Amino acid sequence: MIELQGDHNRYYKQQFDTTVEFIIPFIEREKKIEKGMRFLEVGSGYGGICKAFADAGCRVTGIELLDHASQIAKDFLQEEIKTGQVSIINKNVYDIDPEKDLDEKYDIILLKDTIEHIHGQDKFVKHIINFLKPNGVIFFAFPPWFMPFGGHQQSLDSKFLDKLPYFHILPTPIYRGIMKLFGEIDGRIVDVLEVKETQISINRFERITKEAGFAIAQREFYLINPSYKYKFGANPKKQYGFISALPWIRDFVTTTCYYVLKKK
Repeated sequence: MIELQGDHNRYYKQQFDTTVEFIIPFIEREKKIEKGMRFLEVGSGYGGICKAFADAGCRVTGIELLDHASQIAKDFLQEEIKTGQVSIINKNVYDIDPEKDLDEKYDIILLKDTIEHIHGQDKFVKHIINFLKPNGVIFFAFPPWFMPFGGHQQSLDSKFLDKLPYFHILPTPIYRGIMKLFGEIDGRIVDVLEVKETQISINRFERITKEAGFAIAQREFYLINPSYKYKFGANPKKQYGFISALPWIRDFVTTTCYYVLKKK
């Protein structure tokens, strides 16, 4: 995973291809994407998703907290930024007041593999709903915490631990100790422990978004994540219907969840 992200061009293209083939069609089940729509991505990373929505005709904003990632996105999206079609904002989304700082709210908001990194997720979803137009939609994709690699251990340097499923569920002292035993650097350990602190399940996600004023418009669980097609050459597979209907059990065998939410 680290090597893959280190190859900026490859990672950017994977973001773009996954969005075009899977994410945009999923969103369009609920809301047809039309030229001139306002699109916001929170946690926009290298900008591949922003590029896909710009190509679809949207006016795009990407918000990215990490300096290096936002700079990479700006490099990839130079032409779109020059024309004013894309804007990359390097700041914390909490520092933006949608009532004061936005001249217009968004038709579509997207968070892919982002909410599991956010502290205070219940507070966050109550904040982000204020960025959405009354008839807008918001897309979330995230790996449930209890899935085989829900701790993002695939980002570890150890060629054994990065393929070891479920060990992120162990108590934190044991989890940290195993990583130290295998020589993981402190920074990498801090990164994966953050995901352990902010862990999110399917049930919890649905509860906090409902409390924030969202309703589920579309929902899809995957046994094999669509992103894996471009990362690993694996064919995506939707979760079996009877598994999707079993709370808690589904978290252990679902590699990603796709949601489109709208205001109640």
